[in-house]
Amino acid sequence: MVVIIRYAELAIKRGKTRREMEALLIASVREAAANCGGLKFRVEPGRIFVYSNNDRCIAEAATRVFGVRSASPAVEDTFNSLEDLAARVAEHWRDLVGGRTFAVRAHRVGAHSFTSRDVAAKLGELLVKAGGRVDLENPQVEIFVEVRGDKVYSYTEIYEGPGGLPLGSEGKVLALVSGGIDSPVAAWYMMRRGAYVDVLYCNLGGVLTEAAALRVVDKLLEWAHGYDAKVLVADCAPIADAIRRGVDHHLWSIAFKRALYKLAERAAKLVRAEAIATGESLGQVSSQTLQALAAVERGIDLPVFRPLIGLDKEDIVRIAQKIGTYDLSVMVPEYCGIFSKEPRRWASKAEIEMIDLYVHDAVEEALATIKIIKKSELKSAIASISSAASDLVIDKVPEGAILVDLRDQKSYAKWHLPGAIRVELDKVFDFVEKHGKDKVYVFYCHEGALSADVAERLRRSGYKSYSLKL
Repeated sequence: MVVIIRYAELAIKRGKTRREMEALLIASVREAAANCGGLKFRVEPGRIFVYSNNDRCIAEAATRVFGVRSASPAVEDTFNSLEDLAARVAEHWRDLVGGRTFAVRAHRVGAHSFTSRDVAAKLGELLVKAGGRVDLENPQVEIFVEVRGDKVYSYTEIYEGPGGLPLGSEGKVLALVSGGIDSPVAAWYMMRRGAYVDVLYCNLGGVLTEAAALRVVDKLLEWAHGYDAKVLVADCAPIADAIRRGVDHHLWSIAFKRALYKLAERAAKLVRAEAIATGESLGQVSSQTLQALAAVERGIDLPVFRPLIGLDKEDIVRIAQKIGTYDLSVMVPEYCGIFSKEPRRWASKAEIEMIDLYVHDAVEEALATIKIIKKSELKSAIASISSAASDLVIDKVPEGAILVDLRDQKSYAKWHLPGAIRVELDKVFDFVEKHGKDKVYVFYCHEGALSADVAERLRRSGYKSYSLKL
């Protein structure tokens, strides 16, 4: 059996560029179909033919390879005349069309003494004799026929691929991926346009959030066939601390985004990325207005790509569901430690320069913490991180523990757990020092990321601390 793989845009390339892209596409298909048994490839203009004993496995694998427009498990025959062609193809499909309506869709490449219409007519004639009935508008069975030279390929299934360009044909970008819904989709789009994508994850919520976010990244990189992508994990707690200490709270969201850009600009050099990619969509939140984006990008020396800039949230969610990241993204706890309650939608040049001064040292500190995990190592890394976080979260407050509410005053006044003491985030270390290391501390917040981060940091300092699951 053979699988026909059809190109997407690669088909319009010429010469050396086309040959290089075909080689990349074959390498990606080979990796994607690694579990499908032995493969043999043959290339013709506009097509790659893959020979194997597991054609359906290969076709399904090819649907997750960038550059593939579609794939079809097919039967290959050699013929010497139109009558011979029709007889050979009819032999394969006569049982399928018997008693059903059918249509023949024929396509021909090369010089022949007959036309595509002749192929459809002659084959249709034989299939009618086998008990089928012709219905070109709404057939129960469609028989597709491709004639190439002295070979004919027939099939009934077309597996749609993602299209785009082969991975690796357009350089490398560093994608800022938070683990939320949008940024993995943006990274996927960059891969679809042929770019190798390495990932920068800025961790704010400790090991609990890190494990959840890396599961999203792992699912995303299942699409990166042919490339052992690198995942850069930075401890961004110093950045959050610096912003809370020095920046007007109305500018916290913009300041954090600016710090991320500055960190990505530096981190890109570690993996030789030529651009940065983000998941921003114009106007979706206050830090993604045109004015805010212009402000945070000012002075960044690398191109900043925003493939989602014109998409609605519903569009992004639909694509996240399609590529498999959505269900994992909604499980990532959101860090609320630097969210502005009344965020500004713009920042002046002077304010951006002031933000740069406040976060400069913190960005350098975060850069120094970066650990690089290869795609091939990601699952074992996630298992290790998950193990470290296994006893951090509890669902019941131990007897005698000090319960601490990390939410804002308004939320605390509206509702809080009995006995909970509200403590400002920046005052937590003073609070626990006052009460001592012989106590047990339990923290909670809106989503759980902030409380898990605080509990983890306190543990490093020798305190018995937990995050409470609400």
